[in-house]
Amino acid sequence: MAQTNFLTLKVNLRQNLNQRNQAAYQKYYAEVDPEKTLTTLGLAKHLKDHGCLAGLDAIQAVLAKLAECIPEIASQGYGVMLDGLGKFYPTLKSKGATEAEMAEDGWQLSQLIQGVRLRFLPTSKQMQNITSKQYMTRCAVEGGNLIRAVRDAQTKKKLYDELTPLSKFIGDLRGTTNAPSNTGGSGTNTGGNTGGNTGGNNGGGGGGDDEPDEN
Repeated sequence: MAQTNFLTLKVNLRQNLNQRNQAAYQKYYAEVDPEKTLTTLGLAKHLKDHGCLAGLDAIQAVLAKLAECIPEIASQGYGVMLDGLGKFYPTLKSKGATEAEMAEDGWQLSQLIQGVRLRFLPTSKQMQNITSKQYMTRCAVEGGNLIRAVRDAQTKKKLYDELTPLSKFIGDLRGTTNAPSNTGGSGTNTGGNTGGNTGGNNGGGGGGDDEPDEN
């Protein structure tokens, strides 16, 4: 079936300046532009535009209650299944204890628990695809900016991020000012000339779900 809901994904480049990882040092890695975040109102308007029959206020109210109630229910040990979307459920991070430690006076179960997390497990095939590499087949990559950290000359503390449009950066590298503004390509060819497998095989530059190395 033809793809009818094609998405545009804005992508930035960041240079890895962490000398502890020589395989990734000074290479450029692609990362999702962090500026695009919908508020509850924005999501409500999106749902309304997609044919939701409820009023905008009602949609906002339901979304607000979901954000309030799902963590509350999960904190009591219950999973929450949203049909067609997936399941939210709690998990624990726990350290181990020996039988001897548990036999000591004053030992409490809470001493084992290091954290509680709210997890999400997609249930539909469509939702499974957006939590895997298959999601890239629905995205057309749009070039954003080259990000360089500007630091204090003495303390080396990061002051701010300097942004340079990727079209200008790539154009300078190629010796032309006419580099295309969309340096990413589209569909399964996400990445094009500048993104592609950046961050990919050596795993050292923030090319996955993990946070990039400090620049």
